[in-house]
Amino acid sequence: MSIFEQLSNNKGTVSSALGKSLAQKVLNGQLDILSECIDLASYETAVPTQKHIRSGAAKVVEIVAEKQPELVAPHLDKLLPALSVKEPQTRWMTIRTMGFCAHLNRAVAQKAIACAEKYIHNKEGLVLASSADLFLGDLGALSKKDAQRVFPILSLSIENLVANEQDWILEALLKMLPNLDKDEQAEVFKFAEHWQYSARKSTQQRARKILRSR
Repeated sequence: MSIFEQLSNNKGTVSSALGKSLAQKVLNGQLDILSECIDLASYETAVPTQKHIRSGAAKVVEIVAEKQPELVAPHLDKLLPALSVKEPQTRWMTIRTMGFCAHLNRAVAQKAIACAEKYIHNKEGLVLASSADLFLGDLGALSKKDAQRVFPILSLSIENLVANEQDWILEALLKMLPNLDKDEQAEVFKFAEHWQYSARKSTQQRARKILRSR
């Protein structure tokens, strides 16, 4: 059965089992699967009924990008259309892929900033917003110039949090903290101070890790 057929039969929500299985085959050397999934992540972008194909393909690409970004980074430009599809699943996996590969293909990853800003502005849900936050953190970790570009967007995200988003913003801020100037770092520390006594242990841990770096 072809990759297209497997994804076509993957009706409904994204199948983690299928995504993991196909991604493992890529990591084992079957790079033709990756090429097909990169193309399918933006398959018939205007057709809502094909979302399971797009999101299934995007899942495979995301898993591979996290583990071996060098396999995906040269092809980031082909994934840009997937950032504008209707379904959130494909978008959040693709923006995470951009972050995983940013250190290897900064030029294309930077083209995704506008989409990340849109996701943060619209706040369609935790996963999409937090994926955008983490992408900005990955980009801001690359250099002071990149941090200066994306920090104002993360500041906007801070002003309009959705439930539990603070964990991912804290994680993103920690990544770029060394590249921020003193005033920006002061903003980060203030945000971390606010959350260091959160009822969520995960939030406490992230906030206190930032505060220990002062």
